[in-house]
Order: sequence, then structure tokens, then C-alpha cells
Amino acid sequence: MDSAIWWYIALAIVVVGLIIAGIGVFLFIKGMKEPMKEIKGSADNLKGRMDKLKLETSSLSHTANELKEDMQVKSEKVTVFVDAAKGTKNSVLDLNSAVRTQTVNIASRVDNDRQSVAQADQWSDTVIGLLNFWQDRKAAKKNQSDHLLIPISGKRPQ
Repeated sequence: MDSAIWWYIALAIVVVGLIIAGIGVFLFIKGMKEPMKEIKGSADNLKGRMDKLKLETSSLSHTANELKEDMQVKSEKVTVFVDAAKGTKNSVLDLNSAVRTQTVNIASRVDNDRQSVAQADQWSDTVIGLLNFWQDRKAAKKNQSDHLLIPISGKRPQ
């Protein structure tokens, strides 16, 4: 056989190989069309999920910021409440001190009043005693002067 025939045979084998390869590529591409559609659908689905996830993440971030702000406001209110409670405690302590001072004051006045009452009783007893003594003395003087008087009629006054 001639080398030209071998060239034609080789060329025919190459052409048949290329045709088979082309058919294989065509079948491969045709076979890949469905999986590619599924992959594209999965990618679109994944993209949708990612968009939803981003939206949810931003929503959660917004909610977290609102909660943070709310916590700050409530923390400030609690701080004001605690400060007010401390002020109330101080006010109660001051009030307690003032009441204690007034109680001591009243107790000392009552003690002084007792002494004053006792002294007034003593003075009044002394004055009553002096009045009684004075009245007795006056009565005795009158009785004595009645005995000294001699009535003209001869009778004694009764």
C-alpha cells in the first residue's frame, strides 16, 4: 500500500475521531444543560437566601442598636433612681437626726419642766405657808386687840 492511502486512512481516523469528539462534546454540553440549569437555579436560590440573610442581618443589627439605646436610656433612668434612693436615704437619715435632736430637746424640757413644777410647788407651799402664818398672826392680833377693848356698855364683843 501506498503511503498516500495510509495518509488518507490516518486522515479518516482523525476525522472520525474529531466527529466522535464533536459528538461527545455536543452530548456533554447537551447533558450539562440540565445540571447547569439546576446549578443556576441553586445559585439564584442561594443568592435569594443571601439577600434575605443580609436583610435579616441588617434588621438584627438595627434591633440590636435599638436595644443598646434602650438599655442606655434605662441605665440612665436606673442611675437617676439609684441617686434618688441615695438622696432619700440621706433625707431619711437627716430627718432621723432632726427627730432625735427634737426628742432630746423635748426630754430635757420635760426634765426642766419637772424641776420647774417641783420648784413652783415648793414656792407655792412656801407662799401658802406664809399666807397662813400671816392670817394666823392677823387673827391672833385681832383676838388680842378684842380682849384689850373694854366696851362702854360693859359687854364684850363676840
